[in-house]
Amino acid sequence: MQDNSKDVLATPSAQPDAGMGRRELLQGGLVVAGGFIIGATASAHAQQLTPPDYNPAVQPAFTIFATIEGVLEVGATATGQVRAIPITGGEITGEGIAGRVIPGGADWQRTRSDGVTEIEATYAIELADGTLVKVVNRGLIVPAAAEGAPGYFRTAVEFTAPTGPWQWLNESIFLCSAGGAEGRPGTVQVDVYKLI
Repeated sequence: MQDNSKDVLATPSAQPDAGMGRRELLQGGLVVAGGFIIGATASAHAQQLTPPDYNPAVQPAFTIFATIEGVLEVGATATGQVRAIPITGGEITGEGIAGRVIPGGADWQRTRSDGVTEIEATYAIELADGTLVKVVNRGLIVPAAAEGAPGYFRTAVEFTAPTGPWQWLNESIFLCSAGGAEGRPGTVQVDVYKLI
């Protein structure tokens, strides 16, 4: 006898019986997601993850001070002006965390026709215990609407850390505010916040 309690995963080509309607699929405990049919136990697991009864908030995690130097101009492309800004080093400071930015990364930027700049910085950091962590930081820079008004420089950063004491970097969403570091020429300050 076949065990129907296990998750069922079918490729998009393995479609259910043409006579079976959406209602029958749902009543049968199947969920269709992205063209795949997922069994009832996967759906039940998702239902256990209920939304919290509060709005998302952030807590400070640490700060990255990344030094930059020069601009490598790609120039005009079909999707906007593209440039790369080399990342030459820097440091990480925070409660329970310290380290350095490894030279050799870059902040790739694309300025669209509406004046908004999309950024994607990819680099590595080395923590005080020697652990290497990959960093990919994507976001937007929106110019100030008027003189004296604040601009908008926000990013979402993804860390790839090895298993072990720094595993928590892989297990949360981190948001950042960024800008020039006061009193540190040629340095971008990235304040990292954990979404809770």
